Amino acid sequence: MSLSPITKESDIQIASNQLLNYLANTHYFRHFHVPNEGKRSVSYHAKMKKMGLRSGCPDIIIEYPQGRVLYIELKNEKGRLSDNQKLWAVQSKALGTPHFIVKGGLTECLDQIKEIIQKHIPVRC
Repeated sequence: MSLSPITKESDIQIASNQLLNYLANTHYFRHFHVPNEGKRSVSYHAKMKKMGLRSGCPDIIIEYPQGRVLYIELKNEKGRLSDNQKLWAVQSKALGTPHFIVKGGLTECLDQIKEIIQKHIPVRC
């Protein structure tokens, strides 16, 4: 019996961006990623925080017509939300901002993102 390797969240992020770039041809939205991850020096992290970097910010932010926004947090098969990510989800609910946790392997995550887009984002005319 062989165990499947755990998918890197960075690989899910890259594939998700590629899928969203493709779906933007048929659905009316724009998206971006906030690079919250990574190792930084203490001084650079402090500077980024002063500039507005927020721990827990979702991986993907999607803007669509009438000023609406939705968030997608990506997690691999074993991924868990940090306390700050949980807080962001709670605050999003309180603000009425759609917030999705997409979790699984590469195929599962891409399928979930496609479903979110098809359900929430209008098709281009």
